Formats: sequence, structure tokens, C-alpha cells
Amino acid sequence: MTTLHETPIKENIFVWTLGGDTIQTSYGTNCTGIIGTDAVLLVDPLIAPAHARLVDEAVKDKSDAPVRFVVLTHHHTDHALGSSHFAEQDAIVIAHRACREAMATEHPHLIAERRQQPDLRDLFADAEHMLPAVTFDEGVVLHVGGIEVEVWHPGWGHTPGDAFLFVPESGVTVCGDLVFSGYHFNYEQASIAGARKGLQALASLDAETFVPGHGETGGAEILDAQQQYHDTVQEIVSAGLSADKDDAAIAEEIRARFPDYRLSVVIPSAVAKMKAHLAKPAAPAPRPQHS
Repeated sequence: MTTLHETPIKENIFVWTLGGDTIQTSYGTNCTGIIGTDAVLLVDPLIAPAHARLVDEAVKDKSDAPVRFVVLTHHHTDHALGSSHFAEQDAIVIAHRACREAMATEHPHLIAERRQQPDLRDLFADAEHMLPAVTFDEGVVLHVGGIEVEVWHPGWGHTPGDAFLFVPESGVTVCGDLVFSGYHFNYEQASIAGARKGLQALASLDAETFVPGHGETGGAEILDAQQQYHDTVQEIVSAGLSADKDDAAIAEEIRARFPDYRLSVVIPSAVAKMKAHLAKPAAPAPRPQHS
């Protein structure tokens, strides 16, 4: 298995990832650990218990405090399935209500399918369908061994059940998949308008450091880069439609515009989602009010 890579963000905040962009490495998902005096909070503990155990070992190298909380930024398995490992150790798994609902709908058959694939069978052999024990609608504040952590739902952005976390005392925000840094954005279940609003919500925070769902941590420049990515993909798809290009040609142009980006497997769904977005009729202008 690929080695877990660690990036210190603050003296008590760390990011762990397996890198890459394949299912065997959790598609490069970032797991963030916030280590308090007597408790640890983990965000998005990767795609399978085998990966979560690597995170568990990394946490124990930093602190004797137990993992008390696990927060999921959304339901996609690369962020959520590892949570069962910590739930079995009595950690409280927390997510938005829509995230829990999507996990209940999608995870059982995904686990079953992957266990039938020879190259994935071992990775998902002990994966468990376990739902979050606590849900929220708008937000919740957690107190993690003396550290206050805000968890907010920005609306339907990357998925209907998105969440991001903000640690005010450290100026650190964990963005989930509202931000992909150096990775193609997965639009499959996204609201295009909502994804843009999610970036605005992140930018409004008094934060200096942003941890993306995939890719390297950075400052506000990674929010700007994500906004520019949305703009560019929309421009490419719009121009392709005007030129009567097929989806494959449009997808190839997106690849060419971002040659170093990982996770190109999601580009076809980006084209399809953006075409559907562009096909929607514009909202009617409000009628003038007469006195």
C-alpha cells in the first residue's frame, strides 16, 4: 500500500493523504486531524478501514488522546467509508443530514460491487456500512480538547450534504470537495451555482490556510484557482457547444487546458453536468413594482 504522507499545518493540525488519483489511494483525498489536549477530531478518514488504520497510527504518533469526533464533509466513499473504523472505537461520526441520507442510499451497493472486483476485494473486505450518529442542518460547533471547531453547511455545492470546517484560533479551514487543488473538480452530483456560492462562503471566513478535499494546502489563491477552473470549464463547454463539438472533443480540450491536473476520470461527467447547466433557461427578471 502507498505510504501515508503527512503535512503539518499548525502544531496541532495535520493533513494525511495517500496521494495519487486512483481508488487504491482514496483518489488522493485529504484527511485532516485536529488534536486537542484530551481529544482528537478527524475529517474525512479516507475510503476504507485499511486506510483509516494508517491514519489511526499517524494520530497515535502525535498524541495519546483518543479520536472522539469524525466529521464527514460529504458522502462520497473516498471521504466517508473509513469512518467505520473510528465508529467502532466509539468516536462520534457527524455529518449533514443529506450526507447521511446519501450514504444510506449509495454505500451498501458500492461496497458490494467493489468486493466483487479482484483488484479491490482486499481493500474493501472489512468495509462497513455505518451511518453518522449525529446530523445537522445548518451547522454545529464542536469543542475538541480546548479547540473550538465550527462546522457549516454552505448549501448544495459539490454534493447536497456538503460541510466545511473552520478553526478560528488557527485560521484554518477544511474545505472538503468545494475545493480541488491540482485535481479536476468532480461535478457529478454538484450544483454549479452552489459550488460557486460555496467558494464565496469560504472566502468570507477570517482564514489564512485552506485544506482542499484533494491536493496541496494553500492560502486564498487556491480558492481563486478553483473559481477560475469553474469559469474555464464553463467557457470551454459553451464554446464547444457553439462549434457543435462532441463531448469527447470538449473533454480533450479541458485536459489540454489543465495538463498537469490529476483525476481526469471525472472530466466526462464535468462536460455532461456543465452542458445541462448551460441548457437551463435563465431565471425571469423580476417584474417592476408600481406604486
